[in-house]
Amino acid sequence: MLVTVKCFAWAREVTGGDEVELEVPDSGTVRDLRESLGKKFPAFAERMESIAVSVNQEFAGDSQGVSVGDELALIPPISGGVS
Repeated sequence: MLVTVKCFAWAREVTGGDEVELEVPDSGTVRDLRESLGKKFPAFAERMESIAVSVNQEFAGDSQGVSVGDELALIPPISGGVS
């Protein structure tokens, strides 16, 4: 199935846009989404552990299922602050 994933921060820079479409198996999981992401964008493969994934605006573990129509997002770590 084809799912749409929102991208934030450097994930947007890697994908070249605010959203990316990824192919995951029917009855796919966040783990499947991560694998598809790493294949389509190899730059993610090295940093995959630091990327949070949300499903319908809630952080999700790798075993969480994903479906067409879910709101999916990649949330990379954010650094910075007041110096």
